[in-house]
Amino acid sequence: MARAKIVHSTDACTIIFKGDPSTPEPCTGVIKFPGGHVEVTRTTDGQYWAHIEVTNPANTVDSRIDYDHATWVKTGGKIPPIPEEQGVKHIAIRINQ
Repeated sequence: MARAKIVHSTDACTIIFKGDPSTPEPCTGVIKFPGGHVEVTRTTDGQYWAHIEVTNPANTVDSRIDYDHATWVKTGGKIPPIPEEQGVKHIAIRINQ
């Protein structure tokens, strides 16, 4: 059975995916909360998709995209909101190891 390492502390729960093919782990982890869920899925080529899904986009009250320092400097130090955030239903980014 595929198992993820789960670490509990006094105020957090961390699910660790190591990406080691020799150690069976789930290909997907999901955190459900009122209003949506967050999902991380490993692809067959070892990359990861990180998804945020909103049940009702009208409940999105704010948004932002944070950049690394060099890109932040290029933007003039402004953290832009996601355009039309009140209509966003799903956001995903693909990540290499």
